Amino acid sequence: MIGHALLSVVLLLIYAPTSSIAVSVEIDPRGGQQQGNQHDVSRSGKPREVQATFVNALSDTTVNLYWAGNVNSAKEGSLQLYYGPLDPNGGEKIIEGYEGQVFALTKVGGYERLGEYRLGSSTAAPGSETFILTNEGADQFREKFPPESIDSKQREEKAQKCRLVNKDNDRFDNWGTFLHRCRGCVEVEGCGFSPVRDRLLGIEGKGSGGCYASHAVATVNDVDECNELYEIEAAEQISVEAWLNRATELTLSGTGHDRGSSLRMAYACLERALERSDQMMTEARGKKVHNSIKAAETTDKKARAALLELTAKLEAIFDDADMKDLLASSRHPKLDEIHPNMPAVPRRTTKDAKEYILRGEPVIITDMFEGGISNPVAHKWTLNYLNQKVFGAIAGGEPPKFNVAADVNTRCCRYFESQGKAQSLEYPYPFVPTTHLYRDTFDGFVKTIRKANRNTVARGGIGANSTKPKLLHYLHEIVMNKDGIAAVAGGEAPQQLVDDLDAITSQLRLLASKQPFFGDFAYAKVWLGQKGIVMPMHYDATDNIYVMAWGRKRAIIGEPGQLDAFYRYPNGHPLVGSSQVNLTEPDLDRYPQFKDARLREVIVGPGDVLYLPAWWWHQFEQPFEDTAALNLWSRDRAGAPSSHMRDMIVREHILADQLEESVAQRSGKGAGLVFDTLANGGNSAYHAAVDDDKLKKAENAMLHAANVWQNEISELPGRHPNIRQSAAKLVEEYLGRTHHSVMQDIPEGWHPGDSWDLSEIARLPRELRSRCKPAPESSPFMSICG
Repeated sequence: MIGHALLSVVLLLIYAPTSSIAVSVEIDPRGGQQQGNQHDVSRSGKPREVQATFVNALSDTTVNLYWAGNVNSAKEGSLQLYYGPLDPNGGEKIIEGYEGQVFALTKVGGYERLGEYRLGSSTAAPGSETFILTNEGADQFREKFPPESIDSKQREEKAQKCRLVNKDNDRFDNWGTFLHRCRGCVEVEGCGFSPVRDRLLGIEGKGSGGCYASHAVATVNDVDECNELYEIEAAEQISVEAWLNRATELTLSGTGHDRGSSLRMAYACLERALERSDQMMTEARGKKVHNSIKAAETTDKKARAALLELTAKLEAIFDDADMKDLLASSRHPKLDEIHPNMPAVPRRTTKDAKEYILRGEPVIITDMFEGGISNPVAHKWTLNYLNQKVFGAIAGGEPPKFNVAADVNTRCCRYFESQGKAQSLEYPYPFVPTTHLYRDTFDGFVKTIRKANRNTVARGGIGANSTKPKLLHYLHEIVMNKDGIAAVAGGEAPQQLVDDLDAITSQLRLLASKQPFFGDFAYAKVWLGQKGIVMPMHYDATDNIYVMAWGRKRAIIGEPGQLDAFYRYPNGHPLVGSSQVNLTEPDLDRYPQFKDARLREVIVGPGDVLYLPAWWWHQFEQPFEDTAALNLWSRDRAGAPSSHMRDMIVREHILADQLEESVAQRSGKGAGLVFDTLANGGNSAYHAAVDDDKLKKAENAMLHAANVWQNEISELPGRHPNIRQSAAKLVEEYLGRTHHSVMQDIPEGWHPGDSWDLSEIARLPRELRSRCKPAPESSPFMSICG
């Protein structure tokens, strides 16, 4: 997780506000700040110049002034350049701009918009305009969010109409046949037929009917394809292996938007394979020949596992009702008791989602790849495709190794920083990991997943589990570097990956450009893992676009900051950037303030795109099926203000970082003991082991760090509410929320500087150990191989 890199402990920029004085700033027609009075004369038809005065008439709120693009441009509304703060009670700035440019005023410390203005829109004298932000105007602007979302509402109404088609059994004399159900659905505008949902409902005894809102990958969307699928259904039966081979060919064939059709045809072939497998099983059992029964069982597992794998690609989130049902079925009972009414992250069309992204609010984009738009992640990415066309197509030499986490199904998987980093810090905290981090080829990972699926599918229903896998595996690998260049395992990427990422970023760049200060994509990561995996609560320091390839993920999301409610691990700990609270089984005795956490929940399915702003906490879970996703982080554009200038939450993180560093510099490997003693006093198990003089010096260092932070923040626009607290109170609160429980439940006999205790780490099966190569303790990546 790229976002775990924390901020510098020293503020890089101190901004002395001068917003009570009128300052003239000149920008060119594209919004770039100019040197002196030189205009961009290269642009033909230059719009009319406007001198705009912005006045903050609010009585108690400092606001920031931003250029927010030009009217009717792709980036209209997105924050682009920072023109400084405006103090309350009349602070003003004068901008030399151009007609059609848009400016936004936001509350200092976040992206809450209080006003938005277009130059040239007023009735003032030509060339001169004044915009005054009043309390009444700010309140009226706040009421515009969330927007009415007319486009999304219409889409949801169509979805409900499609569901009604399933109940309209009288439209056709032969409604019970697949062909008529499919035709009857797709002939209704906006509706598509889901072969997967139609089958699963029949298996569960809930009747048949796969009519839902049209989906780019999951549904049949025209009568011709209904006919093609029926031809497969009615075709003469062939061997199981022949059907499986035909399905594999289809998952690798097709181009552009036709890929969805190829995948649905592959699913139909796998249904026929399972049908033939059932016949073989019946015949073998009738003959009572042991070898024939074993062969039939092996073939049956293979067919069922293949169908299960493709089901994850074609089982989508069709509408709000789908998400509501899935959320209700997958909540953790104890978490639900503490937070019973978590609001859902909204599902919106691309048109309606833009307003959320402009304001830095999480949102799911539901129609990004519809309307003939082909996207590699949505349309092409399957295990077969990635293994044979992408990662298996790397020519020459030894195949690259990918990072994989493995753990038992009740606790997989906990990401942590490399042992090399902990070693460089002299191991100040005890750590007993259970998740096994190792490296394997992509083909090796695919074999592991498919073997697990064959061993867990049970007769009587696709997706039913007779026993859960003993070990779950989660591949997570960087596939794009900080410069936006495709890479695999730090090396050169295969051409197909380069092409896919180029296509993906080209399609998403326009959407991402609505992010505040979006410069471009920097880093991308693939995530492939099994049903049952939970990635515990953590945050990233950059905005995140999360694209689902297959499977449905549940996410619990927390508003940014909330360090008191989530009890962040300290910087020197391997779990830095994560919450100490186990959300699947929260312990309010140990973490009492978690009851006040502000949480949301969401389900993300194939073809969905989740926008997750920087610093938002998130826990991803896979309770339904295996999943795969690609996430793309971003970097700020040139000229963007430093994060602590525009974001109040970052200032809180800086305080925590500075307090941690003030002791770590002095205490080295003993920092954990010192913090625990300062946090717990005489109740600390290490109280007698820490010298009183060392404790006093550490306490004084923290008080000094808190004072420095207060002085620095008091110079920033908007400051921070905590500068009014005493330094002693800031230190006390930090110790209570961060260090009260970190040193509990440690191995007996641990001493500062001791390496990690790997005795509890999940053990790999023999075939994985045989091809795993261990990494040295100082390595930047983990590969334990035990």
